[in-house]
Amino acid sequence: MISLLKRQRLALVLLVAVVFPFFVQANTPLSPAERAASIDGIVHILNQQYVFPDTALKVSEVLLQQEQSGALADITSQEQFADKVGDLMRQYSGDGHLNLALIAEQGGVSHRLKETEERKINNFAFEQARILPGNIGYLKLHKFWQAEEAHKVGHAALVFLSHSDHIIIDLRDSGGGSPELVQYLISHFVPEGTLLWDLLDRSSKSTDQIRSLAVPDSELLKTKPLYILQSEELVSAGEVFSYTLQQLGRAVVIGQTSAGLAHYTGAAQVNDWLFVRIPMFRPVNPVTGTNFEGVGVEPNITVSSEMALYTALRLANKGS
Repeated sequence: MISLLKRQRLALVLLVAVVFPFFVQANTPLSPAERAASIDGIVHILNQQYVFPDTALKVSEVLLQQEQSGALADITSQEQFADKVGDLMRQYSGDGHLNLALIAEQGGVSHRLKETEERKINNFAFEQARILPGNIGYLKLHKFWQAEEAHKVGHAALVFLSHSDHIIIDLRDSGGGSPELVQYLISHFVPEGTLLWDLLDRSSKSTDQIRSLAVPDSELLKTKPLYILQSEELVSAGEVFSYTLQQLGRAVVIGQTSAGLAHYTGAAQVNDWLFVRIPMFRPVNPVTGTNFEGVGVEPNITVSSEMALYTALRLANKGS
């Protein structure tokens, strides 16, 4: 006869056995023919759209060689394919923006990452706008959201801070996002019509000149001492913000050298389940004639990420 304790344990085991499968995401099978066709589709997109044609050719050759040699034969699911082939693409391109994604997981084909982290979703990633002791304005931003509402929130935050004596913008935990929001926020700090960057396509032809916009109620901000905090995890749009204001001589960048992902990224569908996020254009700074791709934005003052805010506060208080 089974004791009460044993019956409870048995019930728990049965419960786990029944419930656990519902928490496991099943892999979607992928046949060898589908795998080969997907490689061909990626190669076609790379050679039509990737920002550096020579790099596209190099990565394409690697993918085709890997498929033909049987090195990818252990890939038997769509999920494995996206992970392993995406890793190969980044490894041989050196481009952290280049990746594969599953349409079902992302809810469609988009260059925008599907966010799940609350601080990158709430209030369009503007976490704090406050006045620190010494009348120092402080703005904490976790992402550059591509939404008109983000422009409104950012503008309200900066106008609120405009009567401070110094301004600190904290991007240490920030990701990438919208170049349009970068352009708009920068426009608060520089004269209207300032050339921020040129946008070049894969043939190195200029497709657009990005200039600062007319922004109401921003005159006070254009003369405030500005400090930008960054970490080695800062990527993409956040780096464009930091690099542009630094090279214009408008901001002092404090912290660590950033990740080095400069390019504008789009999305191209490979088949009915897979798409590639692919860099298509590169911004070129009018001061340096280049950008920070692969090297990162070097700070004016190099300190640990943890010491960046303290360093900025010390500089601001000395300058008051």
